[in-house]
Amino acid sequence: MECEIKLALDTASVSQIKKLPLLRPQGSPRPVEREHVDRYFDTADFTLWQHGFALRVRSAGTRHVQTLKGGGTVVAGLHRRVELEEEVSSDDPDRELFARQLKEALPALAKKFSAHEAALAPVFTNKVKRAAWLLDLADGGQVECALDTGELQRGDRAVPVRELELEMKQGDPARLYALARQVHEAVPVRIENVSKAERGYAMAGSVAPRAVKATAVALKRKASMGEALAGILRNCVEQMQANEQGVLAGEVESLHQMRVGLRRLRAAMAMVRNMVQLPEALAGDVEWLAGELGDARNWDVFIESLLPGLPVPDEHKPALARVEVAAREEAERHRARVRAAVGGPRYTGLMLGLGAWIAGEGWRAEGPPVGALERKVGKTAPRLVQHAAARVRKRARGVDLQHPETLHRVRIAAKKERYAREFFEALSHGKKEARRHDMLSGMQDELGSLNDGVVARELVGQLRERVPQELALLGFIEGVLAARALETLPRAGKHVRRKLRARAGF
Repeated sequence: MECEIKLALDTASVSQIKKLPLLRPQGSPRPVEREHVDRYFDTADFTLWQHGFALRVRSAGTRHVQTLKGGGTVVAGLHRRVELEEEVSSDDPDRELFARQLKEALPALAKKFSAHEAALAPVFTNKVKRAAWLLDLADGGQVECALDTGELQRGDRAVPVRELELEMKQGDPARLYALARQVHEAVPVRIENVSKAERGYAMAGSVAPRAVKATAVALKRKASMGEALAGILRNCVEQMQANEQGVLAGEVESLHQMRVGLRRLRAAMAMVRNMVQLPEALAGDVEWLAGELGDARNWDVFIESLLPGLPVPDEHKPALARVEVAAREEAERHRARVRAAVGGPRYTGLMLGLGAWIAGEGWRAEGPPVGALERKVGKTAPRLVQHAAARVRKRARGVDLQHPETLHRVRIAAKKERYAREFFEALSHGKKEARRHDMLSGMQDELGSLNDGVVARELVGQLRERVPQELALLGFIEGVLAARALETLPRAGKHVRRKLRARAGF
């Protein structure tokens, strides 16, 4: 199983990396430099890629190596993948070897693939110069460093390749994060979660950024709570990073799903705050990112959900169009901030920091490994869910329609209970739990609409400065929002008191 972190570089960083004492200690041997050409093969409909694998033949001089790689996971830049390789006689795939590799990696697909074997054809080419060397760590671990510079080619199109791969050859993979963070502190880099194969297939038109929703958390009842927490946090980080490319491409739903992943991570840490807390610096960066994503998402909701449903008279439609233009400009300004944030050094530091803390179970550094984190998750999870439900009941009892912010507090508590139930879904199978989850989701939507109205009124206030000539229309919008809130508040309060105050098990 290959285990590596990839770091993307700019042109200036390439020369700096070559001289970095951290990676090239005094007296260490010179890197071995080789040029190689990777040819990637697949069927016309990209059958292999659709199953998460890539077939490559690497040629360096007269030596050719065929590799089938894929599957696995990527968490905060740490790639764990199946990699099967063997020397072949030419730069074309060896069909018999491919059949054996496929049978080992994807036995279900291997049975169906015989009809496609003759149709394997080149998809794209990766031509790079690689400088590779081994780095001995102080704790006895060993990392292979590989600096690749070159380009991916398909037809007359080409995109540059500039990346540093840190592959753990011996030792704890969590040490890669510490090394990557030290590199990041010395030279500006960015985590490269997208493989060369994915970039090449994107050139072929088979990969496009898309929003990725949360996946179920895989938990074992006999696992410790600490092991379960690591799995939950990895799941949240995976969702965040799966949406990075979409965010950088300006895809609105990807931004929303990255924000959901971050909210889930914050909810997970709130759930266990009596057991463990994020280091102060990481917690600060988490809140910074939450603010950046939240501001952009608020404007997107305002534009996509609120403005289209306003009962604006025909004579005010031209004014509405001007307000919408101003709102879209403001939304794009915030999306640009998000793109700069996600593509910037603070975000890279945050993701490497989270990856290191999770992989190394950083909470163990805070004291002896005793207490709730060492108990079985099957015994601890019910108490955590019940505690979250009790907080919802307490907030529901305190609802005061004269103070709408009390409903907002209920919404936040209900969201945290729902996330807690989702985190531990693998441990619960009852119909009552499923009904409670569905009820929380519905109530969250209703209370969320109320909160969207509150936020929208704040955004209207900001638009007064952008389009002061449209004060009449903005005042009309504020009136509509206020009327909707007056109509919705009593119903929402009634539902909260009736539904959320009941006891809920797990």
